[in-house]
Amino acid sequence: MHAIKKDTLKQLFDITEEGKDSVQPVLSIEIGEKHCCFSITDFASQELKKLAYYNAEVINDDFLSELFSAHPELTHSFYQTLVCFDYPQSCLVPSKNYRHEDGAFLMSTITGIAATASVISETINEWQVNNLYAVPQKVHDRISKTFLTGKYWHRNTVSIKNNTATTEGGNILVNFRNEDFTVLASANGKLLLAQTFSYSTPADVIFYLLKICQQFGLNQQQVSIHLSGLVEQESALYRELHQYFLHVEFRNAGWKAPVTNESPAHFFTSLNDLAKCAS
Repeated sequence: MHAIKKDTLKQLFDITEEGKDSVQPVLSIEIGEKHCCFSITDFASQELKKLAYYNAEVINDDFLSELFSAHPELTHSFYQTLVCFDYPQSCLVPSKNYRHEDGAFLMSTITGIAATASVISETINEWQVNNLYAVPQKVHDRISKTFLTGKYWHRNTVSIKNNTATTEGGNILVNFRNEDFTVLASANGKLLLAQTFSYSTPADVIFYLLKICQQFGLNQQQVSIHLSGLVEQESALYRELHQYFLHVEFRNAGWKAPVTNESPAHFFTSLNDLAKCAS
């Protein structure tokens, strides 16, 4: 096994539980434009056995080659393999208005995706919508060939299936990465928005969330803001959110993490949401 090239990607987290191997290991892997992370959990006990999180300038075939070389455990046999594509080029289309043959044209018109991208549609029956999204062709091909028996979803599909129960006043789920964040908004039993936004300062985040509240008629004093991902409780961003919203809380991963792990549980909620899709 050789080390990952430092100029290819940057490892942010590495959590390993030493001891007995899992009887029913579940691999959950999430792949985005500039991040890739995976976890190995035990299906029955929901114990976290392994987690790694990487950032990179771009996630491409070279990155994946280095990742699989550094983590040979990714090619082991698993009880289930769950794959989540976390690319921002995604849109929700009412199922009654969606035609499969129009998918590529629709995505190209809305997002300006490259002609070489793989366009995928997932039906979310509970909400009568189709999640239409794009994945770089080479990444899609490499992952599909590596995980032949894997189950595949887009991040928005996983979030919608797991987190659309709404409290009075509405819910906004916000998941942070280093340079962008995803938003899932719902209220009164309706799905309002699933989108990704870029940001560089706390003011950017506040601007988008206030615009979402304004657009969908959500009251800042009533709406519940649920945070996950790479945001610290002691950060300026967290303090700013409390200046504008009354109900702000973290969504913690529900798995049993190793006692040696010192990272906040909410950092890995999106991976835990994916792991919960095992059946």
